Amino acid sequence: MRAFGRTISITAVLVSLAGMAAAADIRLLSVGAVQNAVRPLAADFSKDTGHKIVFTVGSPAVVAQKIKDGEIFDAVIVSEPAMDRLDKEGIVNPESRVRLANTGIGVAVRAGAPAPNLATPDAFKQALLAAKSVVYGDPTLPNQSGEKAEQILAKAGILDALKPKLRIVPGQAESQDLIAKGEVEMGLYNLSEIPEGKGLKIAGPVPAPLQLATTYEGALMSDGSVPQAAREFIRFLSEPEARAKWLAARLEPLADH
Repeated sequence: MRAFGRTISITAVLVSLAGMAAAADIRLLSVGAVQNAVRPLAADFSKDTGHKIVFTVGSPAVVAQKIKDGEIFDAVIVSEPAMDRLDKEGIVNPESRVRLANTGIGVAVRAGAPAPNLATPDAFKQALLAAKSVVYGDPTLPNQSGEKAEQILAKAGILDALKPKLRIVPGQAESQDLIAKGEVEMGLYNLSEIPEGKGLKIAGPVPAPLQLATTYEGALMSDGSVPQAAREFIRFLSEPEARAKWLAARLEPLADH
């Protein structure tokens, strides 16, 4: 019986060591718009598998520059148009692409300020026209919220009327700080990137049919060193069990997961 018990113990140790040896550090490059969902999901994944997610998070421009500079990652999460470009350039594995979630543009105001009526397209237009000032990111930077914000204002037919009171601030933290301090009345950002509790609150989303959503995808980098583990992680993000964390981060998981 002692010999049998010793065999069981040795087997358990060997299995444990094998699991530890198989654990991988997955280097993830991601845009910031999805991080409030992906970080808690990564913690769940690490707990389940032993794999560790090593995050590098930045704006779409920063993410693009890191790839251009030749930095090595195992997986990437970017907007669908950005992923199309990476696919075309052979930077990602095309068959590994997974559509994860959408987020739309929302209106941010200072915490404690009256929330404008944004329930209908007409109400949205009147609210912005009545605002003393409006801020958003640089619309010339592709795949960023400023680009979508300006498209929405143009679609609503109020862009020209708003130009005298528009503030274009590329840095999102700096832009949102202006609202928190009361120096700007309203801002347009991805809903998933409005940090309530930091002097801001969400007045509401841009109403349909003016709303423009961004879809985010995950994929394996072609030169990654742990493709199997990275593939498992990207798939994990799209599982039905992940829905709650996407929704909590104000992102809409896609209908197929």
